[in-house]
Amino acid sequence: MVLNKNNIAIVLGTRPNFIKAASFLKEAQKYPEFNFTIIHTGQHFDYNMSEIFFEQMHIQRPHINLNIKSEFHTEKIGKMLSSLDKVFKNNCFDVLVVFGDVNSTLAGAIIGLKNRCKIIHVEAGLRSHDRRMPEEINRTVIDHISDLLFTTEPSANQNLIKEGIDESKIKYVGNLMIESMELFLNEINNSKIIDKLKINKKEYVVATIHREENIDNKFLLNKILVILNEINTTIKVIFPIHPGTKNKIKSYGFDYLLNNLTVIEPLGYLDFMKLIINSKGVITDSGGIQEETSHLGIPCCTLRDNTERLITVELGSNKIFHLAEVQTNAILNHLNNNFPSKIIPLWDKEVSSRIFNILKEKINL
Repeated sequence: MVLNKNNIAIVLGTRPNFIKAASFLKEAQKYPEFNFTIIHTGQHFDYNMSEIFFEQMHIQRPHINLNIKSEFHTEKIGKMLSSLDKVFKNNCFDVLVVFGDVNSTLAGAIIGLKNRCKIIHVEAGLRSHDRRMPEEINRTVIDHISDLLFTTEPSANQNLIKEGIDESKIKYVGNLMIESMELFLNEINNSKIIDKLKINKKEYVVATIHREENIDNKFLLNKILVILNEINTTIKVIFPIHPGTKNKIKSYGFDYLLNNLTVIEPLGYLDFMKLIINSKGVITDSGGIQEETSHLGIPCCTLRDNTERLITVELGSNKIFHLAEVQTNAILNHLNNNFPSKIIPLWDKEVSSRIFNILKEKINL
């Protein structure tokens, strides 16, 4: 694949997008020949889920902010498609770069294809093989309409090849989440969140819950909150609560299950990573946190039936706990394990550099 022009759109929309894009956009400053237009869909619009990342991680402000807000996922995707289509028609982009697997990424890729852009997918090929997960559908669709696929781990390459994607399109470059963490490590260490919360290092665990399959299921969300309360009797649980999760808990009448937990508002990237690095471990249904904790050697208890980040389970620090059968003691046992930090191939400070070296080859200026 050789791209002929360099009018490039970047579509972002959520907290994970901003973190992955931070190091990419920092590297982009070295390449003025690339003309990037940053488009923010507004999928995450809360200050601590969006605006703070542009401030703390020195991400260039979006050139276009669509400010799309909706209570329902399908309605939100529909609005994204309509608004993005107008933006693409007005700007005549040649190339589109998207990150990860969120709805903004899917909408961007579909509109990019519709407007005859060459599509570059960063963090391609990850598979949980569970089509109940909206992210799995998003990932698969995006990969199969992309022209260039940058991957984070060997299993992603294998998945894409098995699905019949031309091997020449697949480039194993490493993990942008880890590059961002390494680049901002000094700022992370300077965070005062531990002092602010009046907690001691390694005397608490962090919980994050936001996946649709968990929060949209009343029974599962109840079970998760009960588990967190049981764990809290042994070690303090810090729960930065996602706005969507907070709304679901309220609608189900589960507010009382938050009374004994240390519930806080979503944190900016620097405070959140400081909290993770100094924790005893993490209880989560997130994807990116599995990678960050594996890199750091911090126990991660993933409350899901599967994971698309297979390398994190292979390394041992991340363990899958099926909610249908999980016992609190099993989670506590895993949290009490000690794991060394891991050196995972290409999970370093050079990920964006590798990406741009490939883009220089592929884009004919």
